[in-house]
Amino acid sequence: MDIKELKKYIIENDKVEYILENLDCQKIKFHNSGYWTCGNPPPSDNPNAVTIYKDNLKVINYTKDMSEPSDIFTLIEYYKNINFFESLKWICDLLEIDFYKDSNEELPKELLITKQLISMRTGSKREDDDDTPIKPLSEEIIKYYPAIGNTMFFDDGIDYQTQYEFGLSYDNESNRILIPVHSEIGDLVSYKGRLFKYKLNKDEQKYIYLYPCPRNKLLFGYNKTHLYIKKENWVWVGEAEKFVLQLWSYGYYNSIATGGTKIGQTQIDKISRLGVPICFCFDKDIKKETIEKISERFTDGIDIYAIFDEDNLLKEKESPSDQKEIWELLVKNNVYKIK
Repeated sequence: MDIKELKKYIIENDKVEYILENLDCQKIKFHNSGYWTCGNPPPSDNPNAVTIYKDNLKVINYTKDMSEPSDIFTLIEYYKNINFFESLKWICDLLEIDFYKDSNEELPKELLITKQLISMRTGSKREDDDDTPIKPLSEEIIKYYPAIGNTMFFDDGIDYQTQYEFGLSYDNESNRILIPVHSEIGDLVSYKGRLFKYKLNKDEQKYIYLYPCPRNKLLFGYNKTHLYIKKENWVWVGEAEKFVLQLWSYGYYNSIATGGTKIGQTQIDKISRLGVPICFCFDKDIKKETIEKISERFTDGIDIYAIFDEDNLLKEKESPSDQKEIWELLVKNNVYKIK
């Protein structure tokens, strides 16, 4: 469920008061100029502690220290002591909406075909235009892939404890190490398989997804790392899933991965929602200009940093996380402010 669509649904179906009531807000009152006021849940007794604007669901809480900018989801996060994605799930459950509902399911077949034809004709398909919905996998599928460690990832700096912690497994049919991919609320949505061979032939694909999922709408690792991100008030953002696994092995638990440098707008929005400074940690061959262009897509007010290997510690195409000693030197000496 897209946040913009959910906000639109809440506004158009006049669900704000219903949500506030279920949050135990007190003395809810709508004002004709287009906003609600209410009190915080008991024992608060200030009837004007909170203001919620109807046109965009932005929130001002005059008595509580909430992250800025705030909206109705931030209010739920604060009251329920949950993260942003859990607040979306809470509202979807309350309003009996499918959290994983694909917006394109609502489009008539003719419009879907038209959209595909326009994309093919103009070549305008963006990285974020992947129409594959995020859907949880069946429990029956999960049973086929019990957690098991492997020597290949261990040799790459991912200890066995981390491999078990993240549920890495193996598929005998495809001879692939399987990395479970979860949604931000923790549901398993796919497996990314790494061919279990040290030297690949030219026609062999190193990584594949065993089940379709829109990687440009997911943040790998978030379901396990979001509490550490909040605690450290900082997030390391890498390209590959191995980045998160390696950092976890090194004792750095506040990271996520985007699955590549082509970052979708949904990912931009989700990273922004973390409300913490962001540090991109892309491979050696990614130019500064690329990261600067990505940074421009974030709204003003978000602090963005990046690791640049100015001391030439990395090999070409090597990730900053590939070796613990080098990672720690880069963190100490090569973190630069971008925005």
